[in-house]
Amino acid sequence: MSSKAQTREKDYERGIRIADRRKAIGLSQDELAHRVGIGRQALSAIENGGSFKTQTLEHLAIVLEVSTDFIMHGQSEEKLELLSEAVNVLSDMDKMQLRQCIAMMKAMKSITAEM
Repeated sequence: MSSKAQTREKDYERGIRIADRRKAIGLSQDELAHRVGIGRQALSAIENGGSFKTQTLEHLAIVLEVSTDFIMHGQSEEKLELLSEAVNVLSDMDKMQLRQCIAMMKAMKSITAEM
């Protein structure tokens, strides 16, 4: 499937998902456009249901911390959101806290596996 055929028609729901996620992570259109490597007007067109290239889709997914499936089809991102939140919490920990947290997660996993 070519990138243009994949995104040719206007998809207002897709644009809303992108805009909502951008706002949820606290980015302006200018900030998101810069991080993705496109102009603000191009991002505005995308958020209004316009088409875009596959490379832009991939960059949007990375910056917005969602899957390309979520952008294109609105599939649930609950697990990815939880993992992202966990990474944010873990990134603020020192080595000892990380080791303790990993040990706790392994213990929880083994208990769950035994049930």
